[in-house]
Amino acid sequence: MILYGLRLLVALLTFAVGTAAAWLLDFKSAPDSATVSVEREVSTVAVAIPHTPPSPPSYGCKYDRRVVSGGIINGKAVSKPAPVYPPAAKKAGVSGMVVVQVEVGEDGNVVKAEAVSGPEMLREASEEAALAAKFPPTRLSGQPVRVSGVVTYYFMLD
Repeated sequence: MILYGLRLLVALLTFAVGTAAAWLLDFKSAPDSATVSVEREVSTVAVAIPHTPPSPPSYGCKYDRRVVSGGIINGKAVSKPAPVYPPAAKKAGVSGMVVVQVEVGEDGNVVKAEAVSGPEMLREASEEAALAAKFPPTRLSGQPVRVSGVVTYYFMLD
């Protein structure tokens, strides 16, 4: 209980010192205009500071910030055509799952498709099918955005 009271007292004193310092130094909020005046003994110097919003930090990120990650987006597709089973893969008995990384444009059309896993013989057919898929447009804060996600295709022999 004493420790709690001591912490509360320190917090109140810190607040009081900060408030008193602000009052004594006559701190004011930044002016709306982009002009700052600096007073010297005899003259006043006006410095114009252009208002440009700071760019967001990149944090070493190599991805486009206008692209939103959507995860697995199979279920969000308005239309998702089935890939054509390549005859050579069918003849060779190749089957399996292909994961395709896609980027959906602001209008819902797939603009990029790249198979990232699965049998090599099935990847090109999966990419072509992914490019033909359609998705609903995605908006973020009312603005249309691109969406990056994955689409999976399953190839099974009859």
